[in-house]
Amino acid sequence: MKNISKKNLVFIALLAVFAIVVLAWFTPLQRTAGVHIVSDVGISQGAEENNSEIEGIKVHGTFWNEGDIIAKNLTATVIFTDAAHNKVVRKKVPVGGDLPANKGQIMEFYSEYLRERTLPKTVVNVTIRFDWMENGQLKTTETFLSGDELDFGNNNTGKFNYGNAIVESIEIMVLESFPVQIKANARGYLPDGCTRIDEITTEQKDNTFFVRINTVRPADTFCTEVIVPFQELISIDVDGLKKGIYIVDVNGINGTFELVTDNIIRE
Repeated sequence: MKNISKKNLVFIALLAVFAIVVLAWFTPLQRTAGVHIVSDVGISQGAEENNSEIEGIKVHGTFWNEGDIIAKNLTATVIFTDAAHNKVVRKKVPVGGDLPANKGQIMEFYSEYLRERTLPKTVVNVTIRFDWMENGQLKTTETFLSGDELDFGNNNTGKFNYGNAIVESIEIMVLESFPVQIKANARGYLPDGCTRIDEITTEQKDNTFFVRINTVRPADTFCTEVIVPFQELISIDVDGLKKGIYIVDVNGINGTFELVTDNIIRE
C-alpha cells in the first residue's frame, strides 16, 4: 500500500508539472496579437446650464491597448455628426504619443460639441477614431455610437418623460483665483439606458444655491434596465458675493463653501 501511495504521489506531481508547462506555453498565445485598442465611452446631451438655447453633447471615457505591441504615434479623434445642422465636427483628443501594450496605460478623455438647440429634439451621432503606426503601417479603427440608441431608444411617439437625476455625492471645488470661482462636481446615476441629462439649472436664494439636474426619457420605450453613472462639473456664479458661508444643494445633496473675503473686484 505504501508503494502504491508513493507511485500515486509521483504521478500527481508529474501531472502538476505538466499542467504548469502547458499553461506557461499557451498563456502568451492567448494575448491579442498586434495592437488592439479598446474604449469605454459615455455620452450625455442636454442644454447648457447658463443658456437654454445652446445644447452640449459631451463625450467622456477611457481607452487602452490590449494587444501585445505598442501603438506608435497614436492619435484619437472624436467625430460629431450633426444631421440637423448639416455639420460634421472633428475634435482631436490629446494622447501624447505611444500607447503601451498589455493594458499598460489607461487614458482618459473628454470632448464636447456645442450647437443651437433643436425642436423637436434631435440627436448627434458620435464616432471615436484611432490612428496609429504598427510594423511600419498606418492602422485605423473606428467605433460608431448611435445617438438614437444611446439617448432616445426606439421612440416613435415623439413624447418624453421628464424627471430628476439621482445624485449620490457632490464635491465643492474652490479655484484659486480672484474673483474666486466655485464649481460643484456632482456624481450620480441614471436609471436606465434611455434616460439622459436634459438640462442643468441654478437658482440662488439667500446663501443657498439650488442646482437641479433634470432628465428626459422617451415615453413608451423599451430600455435596458442598467443604471448609467454620470459626472457633471457645474459652475456656481459667485461674482459679487460678500464673504460668508454658502450652501450648494444639488438635487437634495448638500455641500458648503466659504468666501473669506468679498468676491468683488474694486475699481
